[in-house]
Order: sequence, then C-alpha cells, then structure tokens
Amino acid sequence: MDTTGVLEGRQDYTIHGQLYARLFFHVDGDSDTIHQCQLPGDAFDADLQVGDRIRVTMLLRTVMEIRKASDD
Repeated sequence: MDTTGVLEGRQDYTIHGQLYARLFFHVDGDSDTIHQCQLPGDAFDADLQVGDRIRVTMLLRTVMEIRKASDD
C-alpha cells in the first residue's frame, strides 16, 4: 500500500559503514500523528529533506521504503 505525506524529521546514522536513517513523517489527512521508522540507505532517497512531499510504501503496516513524491 502506498500513501503520501510530508517528511517531518531525519536522523542519519551508520552501522558498520552502512547508512541508515530514523525518519519521522505524517501522512495526508492526519497531520497530528507523527510516525517513525528506521530504514537502510537503499530504502529511502538520499536527498530527502525535512518538508519534502513523500510516498510511503507499507506492507502489513510496516514501512518498506520512503521516496520523494512525484509532482504529477
């Protein structure tokens, strides 16, 4: 399932030299609830910035990836 929202925060860290991030976001229609996930570097766009529109891909309510939302 894909949904859209806005990136609210990002904390990068490395484990054994590999990039990971703790990402904070809200989904459209529920800006009062901030969600959090931790993803490896290949599961999110490296150039994501706070305030960017995002597309969140979830499987069984678990975030699988976060990408910048397309403008179309």
